[in-house]
Amino acid sequence: MVPVDPPVGSFLKCIVCVSNEGRIWTEVIQGFTKDSDDLERNLIFLQTLLEKAHVRPKVICRGCKIQRYCSVSHLVADRPEHQPLCQVLGDLQKSMKIDHPLKLLGRITNRRKLQLVISQLMMVLLVKLGRPLHQRESQLIGNPAVCDVCFSTEALEDCARCAGVAFCSEAHQRLVRGYHTPQDCQTLALIATPFRQLNCLVNIRDFHRSCPIKESHLIRAFTEATNMRVSDTPWTDLESYQLFATCSSFSGIASLCLALSHISWVPDPDKAVIVYVAGATEETLRYFQDMHLRFLFLQYPSIRNLEIHFIGRTLGHIGPVDISFSDKNFEQTVVKHFYPLSFSQYSSIFNVDPTLLLILQPDFFGAGVVTQRIASLVQKKVPVELEWTGCLSSIIRSFGVPICYTSISKAQAMSDCAAINLSAKKNKIAIERAYNILDNPYREILPLHNPAPEDTEKIVYANNYLQVMFTSNKNH
Repeated sequence: MVPVDPPVGSFLKCIVCVSNEGRIWTEVIQGFTKDSDDLERNLIFLQTLLEKAHVRPKVICRGCKIQRYCSVSHLVADRPEHQPLCQVLGDLQKSMKIDHPLKLLGRITNRRKLQLVISQLMMVLLVKLGRPLHQRESQLIGNPAVCDVCFSTEALEDCARCAGVAFCSEAHQRLVRGYHTPQDCQTLALIATPFRQLNCLVNIRDFHRSCPIKESHLIRAFTEATNMRVSDTPWTDLESYQLFATCSSFSGIASLCLALSHISWVPDPDKAVIVYVAGATEETLRYFQDMHLRFLFLQYPSIRNLEIHFIGRTLGHIGPVDISFSDKNFEQTVVKHFYPLSFSQYSSIFNVDPTLLLILQPDFFGAGVVTQRIASLVQKKVPVELEWTGCLSSIIRSFGVPICYTSISKAQAMSDCAAINLSAKKNKIAIERAYNILDNPYREILPLHNPAPEDTEKIVYANNYLQVMFTSNKNH
């Protein structure tokens, strides 16, 4: 591995350069599997890109006043991609007689008002464009370039270490240093690194020691199991980032292990442990690769047979998958089943009797897409059907079955809890909590900008909060 110091992406960086980074990093990775000439050519190309990355983007789009470029040529090259959003924001400024989209509600004086403006702009864009925002559009509007102290958009300079915060003057730069801690800087650097654009997990085959699940956390459990130590600065080279991202991917199976430790069950080697993963998507499946399943068996060696039923409307038609792992003394087997159904559809067809029901970041109320739902109403269109519409009552009617769910933020966790309580009250169902909305020590360690602009939590993590509960019929 050739160590390199990658540039960090930023709201103050040329969008064309940022887009090129992902493409070049991919070519570099592919180069490692090719001949030496290809590798050398890719690394020279990468070095050129690194030098280009330090050119400050002084060219600002005159239409939207938000998108930045390192040169006029990159502005011209990006017009096809940028034009739809630019047209909407330009028209908005003319109709509202303002000189910047962020002044939609007047001068921004605090972070709450900034979040309100972001929500308003996203709603306008959703209505006018008539489609969901692209990732780059969501990032541009959801994390706009403003001074972190006074929220000005003028003459901004970003943090040289992480490019995650900006300031409009040296005085405000000194104020930012007062609360922009090294830990905050590292978190933002990890969000901005172009390695995030790559899907490059390490395939781990050898596992060694288990750990006390209730007393541990993701990094410690991963280190004990693999004898691999994750870096404190994973954004500095590809190998460090790969291992860090791999550790983060164990969040789903480790959360399942923690949930199992909070329920009463007697493992029978001759009987399968059955896990339902409700609301499963293609993204969910990345948590259940062979290496993740080996980790579960390491923590619970008494489990010999595991069945996982992935239940979700967006899943494709996939046949059952059988996997077996050979230990020194016995064999452990896994059978994966896939059902392209909602949970309410599934429960009307099959008998529901799992060992545990796992739901990863369900958003029962649809609170995380409230802006999109409002935009749909403004367009007088039928709102997009949510995965959990009609499913929640079926889930909580799984009496006696442990139900475990995770949430990305505290606000989302409270929203999910409120949805469950409301459904339980309507259906006269009692709830007993075994693990009640606590910080999940097995959350992912890759930070994210909060995708919901209505939520005040700026940095979030997948599977950030965890709850384990049982339900029962009040009438019995």
